[in-house]
Amino acid sequence: MKDLSRAAAILLFFLLPFVIQAANSLEVIINEIAWMGGESSYNDEWGELYNNSDSPINLEGWILKATDGTPKINLTGTIAGKSFYLLERTDDNTVPDIPADQIYTGALGNIGERLELYDGSGNLIDLVDCSSGWFAGDNKTKQTMEKVGSENWQMSQNPGGTPKAKNSSGTKLKEGAEVKPLEEEFTKAGTKKKLATVSAQLPESSKSLSILLIASPIAIFSGIIILILKRKIKMS
Repeated sequence: MKDLSRAAAILLFFLLPFVIQAANSLEVIINEIAWMGGESSYNDEWGELYNNSDSPINLEGWILKATDGTPKINLTGTIAGKSFYLLERTDDNTVPDIPADQIYTGALGNIGERLELYDGSGNLIDLVDCSSGWFAGDNKTKQTMEKVGSENWQMSQNPGGTPKAKNSSGTKLKEGAEVKPLEEEFTKAGTKKKLATVSAQLPESSKSLSILLIASPIAIFSGIIILILKRKIKMS
């Protein structure tokens, strides 16, 4: 019986981190994109992440990249809970009077980009598929593309957007802009990894079901191991 308890404890030790990860998904999103640059220069591009959770998240090893390879940003530092993380292109003068959390190089295409955010384990955390054209923002007025609600985008109310601040009340999307829910975007990505942003949008009942679906195979596997151990004990 001691051997059985020891085996069960070892199994739980190795499987528990996976259960905890499924129940406590990270909630970092791509929140605002100044793909058109700023009023002073079209080179003054910047982007912003937002941490929806109450806890700080270490971004070491995380990557934010466009699928065409430019830009590709190896993130550093920490993003505090319920806080913004500002990425400025080339230098810290891109957004006047607001310090950048990280400086990066590489221009965004004005015709659109597909941006993907990966955590340090290579899990796809968030993506914005604007490969067919940016959902919002204006190259002439320099109004940015802001996240609104859980799955849509809007054009910022004022030129320059809202770097490291709550998004504006916004304006209507450009006519003909097609905004797809994040669930659809992740489905198109074909990933089978844990999709934290989508999980954050689901109701609690759906989250519980997801956790149950993950836990069930673990329970079955544990039961098989226990039966094997019991048979060995009887034979001995």
